[in-house]
Amino acid sequence: MIANDKIPIRNIYYMLSYAYKALNLSEYNRVSTEEFHNVKDLYTAILKIGIPVLIRGGLIKDYLRVSEKTTVIRGKIDINDSIKQHALTDKKLIVLYDEFSEDTLLNQIIKATLIYLVRAPKISKEDRKFFYGLIPYFSEVSELELSLNVWKRVRYNRQNIRYQFIVDICRYLYEELLLDENVSSNMMRQIQDEQRLSSLYENFVFAFYKRETNFKVSRPQIPWKVDNGYFDALPVMQTDIVLNDGEKTLIIDTKFYSENMATRFEGGQAKQKSANLYQIFSYVNNWVPQKEEEVAGMLLYARTTADQQPNHHYEINGKKISVVNVNLNQEFTAIKKELIDFVTAYFE
Repeated sequence: MIANDKIPIRNIYYMLSYAYKALNLSEYNRVSTEEFHNVKDLYTAILKIGIPVLIRGGLIKDYLRVSEKTTVIRGKIDINDSIKQHALTDKKLIVLYDEFSEDTLLNQIIKATLIYLVRAPKISKEDRKFFYGLIPYFSEVSELELSLNVWKRVRYNRQNIRYQFIVDICRYLYEELLLDENVSSNMMRQIQDEQRLSSLYENFVFAFYKRETNFKVSRPQIPWKVDNGYFDALPVMQTDIVLNDGEKTLIIDTKFYSENMATRFEGGQAKQKSANLYQIFSYVNNWVPQKEEEVAGMLLYARTTADQQPNHHYEINGKKISVVNVNLNQEFTAIKKELIDFVTAYFE
């Protein structure tokens, strides 16, 4: 079993630094030298630096559609709503207009996170006081009730991409605190840890290969090879990572699970998880290669504490499929070596 408290905090920091270039800014230099007792402390320290950085850069604004009952005509008159709300009896109309405002979803999430942290008993009194002092900067931003579904509505573009790191850290910290409040079962905690860190693990590995290798690194969708042109209801084949050197292509699917292999009973022989193997096999077989291009697949698991770990190399239907694991609970230099060795074995 592997949970976030089994991964050294320094390695969580390194994973974040690869997944998010923002953590490499000079403002965060002192974070890497501090010692943290748990991942909540790390996330809190990042927010203490990152939110003031956002504030100094100016809160992002956007044009928001406003609906208002008024006697002053501006924008577009909404006749239907004016009738439904009986506005005409008050000699008013419902008008729609765009307003350039700080009251955007991203600012609402940060303000809601600050309010949540101020009230969180797991946060130190000193940190709560610090976050409380930041709330007035969001006076023009309406309050939002935090829930895990809020982050599903977030969309990034060129104008607001500088918010991504901090908004994601807000989510990570909120989930950690929510887990403390609501989960008493150790098994449920492990499942939640697995779900939460899988996204960070995928983003880390993608960014690692992009920074540390000379391969072309991408994450394209793979179209199905259909014979009749009918695609309806077929699931999307969205890759995690694809490496290419011009002659060879390696499709990598990252997996962060509490159990990496399946056993029917305790002490029995461990087998590959069939769904994962079918998935990577489908990716490889539906990839349309260029002339003389060789295509292979890899399942890259995060190692657990189980005795039997995946470390297998197959050739199925003429295609190479590797199932390997990386140990995140070791010095980061060793993690880097493992990740490089996995792909070097195929490309060289």
